[in-house]
Amino acid sequence: MKGKNTIGTKGGGITRKDLQSFKDEIIQQFHIISEGLIDQIKLLAEGNSGIIQRLDRIEDANKHEHLETRALMRISSS
Repeated sequence: MKGKNTIGTKGGGITRKDLQSFKDEIIQQFHIISEGLIDQIKLLAEGNSGIIQRLDRIEDANKHEHLETRALMRISSS
């Protein structure tokens, strides 16, 4: 079945329809994988955001404790 629409040197060539079908399948699989990857990246970003917020709260608490300690040092040295 060799003709204008087949690619190959010996019988059983690949048709343009076969190539288009293969291309469509690859594109579909790529979209599935990329959607999963995007979801994982979003989860990672949310997790990092939560960590940053916790670190900010810890930093604020440490600043407050540092100011209290300095005030106590001033009082005790007076």
